[in-house]
Amino acid sequence: MPTKWSTGSRRRGILFTLGLLALPCLGWVVVSTMRNVIRFNQRSRAAECRSNLRNWYSAQQFHFRNTRTYEPVFATVGFAPERSNRYAYFVGEGPMEVREAARSVLPEGAVSIGVDTFRFSAARPIGIEALPPRVKARLGVTGTCPDCNITLACAGNTDDDATLDVWVLSTGPLDLQDVDGEPAEPGIPLQLVDDTQR
Repeated sequence: MPTKWSTGSRRRGILFTLGLLALPCLGWVVVSTMRNVIRFNQRSRAAECRSNLRNWYSAQQFHFRNTRTYEPVFATVGFAPERSNRYAYFVGEGPMEVREAARSVLPEGAVSIGVDTFRFSAARPIGIEALPPRVKARLGVTGTCPDCNITLACAGNTDDDATLDVWVLSTGPLDLQDVDGEPAEPGIPLQLVDDTQR
């Protein structure tokens, strides 16, 4: 005589089967959520770069109104990003403020600022040689002032891979396109390399 399953046993069997089917879906949701959280954190770090680029642009515009020139030396225009910066800033080749100790020394004529490796000890220093050649070629003052422009770049590693997140901002037109193919516009930060894309 066949045994009959009780209603409770049948329910438990169905729930167990549904649970086995749901586990892979749940795992996929967890992995997808974690990826989105990581990308959000990377993009929020990029806000530092965009904000500092805009501050530098405002300082350059103010300096230009008073002198009819742009100035690559950060101290002259009062550009000094707060410590705990994950991005390095470059307006050309030359002296760099290295932030590897509790108090950094600002060298005379500094035209770049390094990543705060004192605060972020796992971060690697970023020098101008790490920038893409098309960026390095456009840094600094171009033209003869008052008919001139100036370009700044920032670069940071928002994760632990070899790719840098690279942005530029210029007071004039640049023959560059962002990661989505949009052309550069004066006064608007342009992302050239996105470290969050996989």
